[in-house]
Amino acid sequence: MRLFLSLPLLGLVLFMALEGPAPAQAAPDFTSTLEGLPAKLKEFGSILEDKALAAIEHIKQSELPAKTRNWFSDAFSKVQEKFKATFS
Repeated sequence: MRLFLSLPLLGLVLFMALEGPAPAQAAPDFTSTLEGLPAKLKEFGSILEDKALAAIEHIKQSELPAKTRNWFSDAFSKVQEKFKATFS
C-alpha cells in the first residue's frame, strides 16, 4: 500500500523538478539586457584604459626600452660602417 501511494507522489515531485525555473527565476528579457549594455561597456572601457595606462607606465619605467634603443643604435652604426667600408 505504501508503494502504491509513494509512486504517484514521486512522479509528481519529479515532474515539478523537471518543469524548469519558476517565472520569477526566469532570465531577464532582451530589452532589459540592452538597456544596461552602455553602462557595462563604459565600465569595461574605463577598466581597460586604466590597465593599458598602467602597463605603458610600467614599460616606460623599466630598462627594456633603453636597452633596446641602445642595441638598435649599435646594430645600425655597425651596418653603416660595413656599408662605408664595402662601398667606399
